[in-house]
Amino acid sequence: MAITSYKEKMKYLDKMMVELPQKVDPKDYRATPNVTITWLENCSGKTKIREQELISDENAHSTGFGKGVSPAHTFLAGFGFSHFTQWGRAAAVLDLEIESLEERVRGWFDRRGEYLYDLGYEHKGFEEITFAIKIAREESEEKIREFIKWADRSPPHATLRRAVRLIGIFYLNGRRLATAVYHPDRTEWR
Repeated sequence: MAITSYKEKMKYLDKMMVELPQKVDPKDYRATPNVTITWLENCSGKTKIREQELISDENAHSTGFGKGVSPAHTFLAGFGFSHFTQWGRAAAVLDLEIESLEERVRGWFDRRGEYLYDLGYEHKGFEEITFAIKIAREESEEKIREFIKWADRSPPHATLRRAVRLIGIFYLNGRRLATAVYHPDRTEWR
């Protein structure tokens, strides 16, 4: 069996650059990911995505039994994984070999809104999500800046920047390179 290189897989992007501008019917240009979740018991549920089963449950110290990952962690992991999709593409397009790449995602919300909702506490959901990226690579800062801008192409990233305070902190070889504060209509680089 022949092994397909990632550069070969990237030809898909070239194909989309030609085909997508010609599409006028939404059913021809929309991506429609969907999942079906089945209730197991208490706070837990499961879904199957491709051949991977995912079980979600709240922590054992709260209202769950810890039989799976919590929904909030799954949400944040999906956001982070979406960056990796874009950065994998960026590395191929920019001919950049990454030695090491790590993303730490942290979010916060006021638990009173979740647990005390019936008592009138407002529930805003996540009020801030910060992600810190550590990149190891001997490359120019300009090229790495082009690489990290690909985060904007992530659908979860594009959605969250309109809904919550979203901050990206980027490190290159252990040194802080840049901080991005994402607004609905622009990115503020610091």
